Amino acid sequence: MHGNRGRFLEMMKVVEDIQKCGCVPDIVTWNTLLAVFGQNGMDTEVSSVFKEMKRAGFIPERDTFNTLISAYSRCGSLDQAMNVYKSMLEAKISPDLSTYNAVLAALARGGLWEQSEKILEEMKNQLCKPNECTYSSLLHAYANRKQIEKMHVLGEKIYSYEIEPHAVLLKTLVLVNSKTDLLEETKRAFLEMKARGFSHDINTLNAMVSIYGRRQMSMEANEIISFMKESGFSPNLTTYNSLMYMYSRSSDFPKSEEILRDIISKGIKPDVISYNTVIYGYCRNGKMKEASRVLSEMRKSGVIPDVITYNTFVASYAADELFKEAIDVIKYMIKQGCKPNESTYNSIVDWYCKFHYRDDAVSFINNLRDIDPRVSKDEIGCIDALSFGEKLKNLKILGQHSAISAGYAWISVNSSWANINHAEFSPAMAVGSDFHNI
Repeated sequence: MHGNRGRFLEMMKVVEDIQKCGCVPDIVTWNTLLAVFGQNGMDTEVSSVFKEMKRAGFIPERDTFNTLISAYSRCGSLDQAMNVYKSMLEAKISPDLSTYNAVLAALARGGLWEQSEKILEEMKNQLCKPNECTYSSLLHAYANRKQIEKMHVLGEKIYSYEIEPHAVLLKTLVLVNSKTDLLEETKRAFLEMKARGFSHDINTLNAMVSIYGRRQMSMEANEIISFMKESGFSPNLTTYNSLMYMYSRSSDFPKSEEILRDIISKGIKPDVISYNTVIYGYCRNGKMKEASRVLSEMRKSGVIPDVITYNTFVASYAADELFKEAIDVIKYMIKQGCKPNESTYNSIVDWYCKFHYRDDAVSFINNLRDIDPRVSKDEIGCIDALSFGEKLKNLKILGQHSAISAGYAWISVNSSWANINHAEFSPAMAVGSDFHNI
């Protein structure tokens, strides 16, 4: 009860009370602790509980191993999850369906589709019949490594009933196709759910809002919002983040902040994606004072800016030849404990080169350690090599939340600003001093 409600201190006090009464926690108690900490991404606590369990004389059995694999997987600790699986096999404990599904879920998070296929083959060799969770994890593994053709092949097996078209699988098809920005395939899975009488949930509805939002299809996105409300669902933070994303990329970019204000008034706490989206809309349109104001409010609300937040400012200033202000932002983010990444530095060097300030670019790279003493020689070399090619070729996609959750994705600021007309930025946007007032 306490664990499900996030009351971990109370949960552990119950365990202490059990021990004080002279009772000994049983295997169910230990497995419950492992599951709760795993579900909440607390990998250190998972390891501590497992060690304490072994000290108490308990020998892990299959359910314990299954719980451990799932716990480490949810914590993002793929190596530990796979080590537990290997330990299980070495202990001569045979995997069951739950084991295989836990392993596949871990592999899916890392996009390790080839290993996932091997596990699926192993299951079949052991006469362990895959279920909807098995194939759902495989679809996610394919999606996380953009294996579109393999997604398509597996999807057709589901549509054709070669694999039983369970509601979970059709929902997964909506999610993975949205995540990989396949509009027609996402719509097909969404409509197929309705045709087969399966109910949509908030995740599938958010996936539709997300893909429509990314494509600036505001009418369709709002139709899904209306359908969502008619179906008894309330839009959540993921829903609103997708809407803010859509408007931040449009001419109606101030609408993003209107939505931000609306969700705050409803008692929904914005996250870093919410604020980053609004900041991006203002920076993209040269409204730097508004962007700085939102950054200040972000910090006051307790949401910590991340590297994407600062990279947006850096790229914006650099795109308008305000390199001093861009470098001031880098110094500020370092003071705030946020480590710059390659995109941070590459955006400045790239814009120096675009404006034919090659000497300034070389000087910036050579003096980078004066700005960031922690930057390594390898990082400097990488920036140098990337920046003076015919074009920056390693533009990366940066994810949140899960969650890219519901298909949300950020494109590297290098590529974003490269497509912006410089005339959209006001020459009066030199407000680097705003950072000193935050």
